[in-house]
Amino acid sequence: MVAQQRSLARGAGVVALCALALVGAPALGQDLAQGFPSALAVQLARSKEIYVATQRKDGTRSDAAPVWFAVIDNAIWFATKSSSNKAKRIGRGSPAWVSVNGESGPFVKMKAEVVKDPAMADRLGAIYAKKYWIAWAGMFRPGSAKITDGSNVLVRLTPQ
Repeated sequence: MVAQQRSLARGAGVVALCALALVGAPALGQDLAQGFPSALAVQLARSKEIYVATQRKDGTRSDAAPVWFAVIDNAIWFATKSSSNKAKRIGRGSPAWVSVNGESGPFVKMKAEVVKDPAMADRLGAIYAKKYWIAWAGMFRPGSAKITDGSNVLVRLTPQ
């Protein structure tokens, strides 16, 4: 009887913890996305990933790739390898097209810039660790060391 009550209490605790996590999910570094179209701001608060496309040298739009992100200081932030096509194109001045609905859109065109800020990388990494379980385990999490050694850059997206 006592073991059964303990098991029920543990189960209730797990359910309560999961409910708390779901209620607090939009608060995981998802600042109010001011300046963004209102429908996009709502979707960003609920989404785990966005799809980002950039402009190629020939003027065509690339295929959209899924990326993890966070909304910080009224901008969408994500990390990417310095050698990625996204980073190279954005470094050359390409805008970004962002969708929360998948690789086929609809897309919102945004101003994109490459940022090499170790402190922001740590801030983004802390949000990733709360938002994505595998980042909590230490994988695929941005950090100052990756910015300092040049292997990663941050991308900041703002409304045009």
